[in-house]
Amino acid sequence: MIFRVVIIIIILALVYYLYRIMTGNSEYRKCQKCNGQGYWKATRGERDKCDICKGSGKVLR
Repeated sequence: MIFRVVIIIIILALVYYLYRIMTGNSEYRKCQKCNGQGYWKATRGERDKCDICKGSGKVLR
């Protein structure tokens, strides 16, 4: 019983570690002005292209 719990904890730690490696090494991050969407809603409801990320939704770190 304890052996199974230890194995599950090790597997979960390995999955978390691999997830952090895959997502942490990106040179881009989500644009804070448009929340990664590439646009923001104007006063009349139309979509305006984000001028910081130029519509991509990503900016350099």
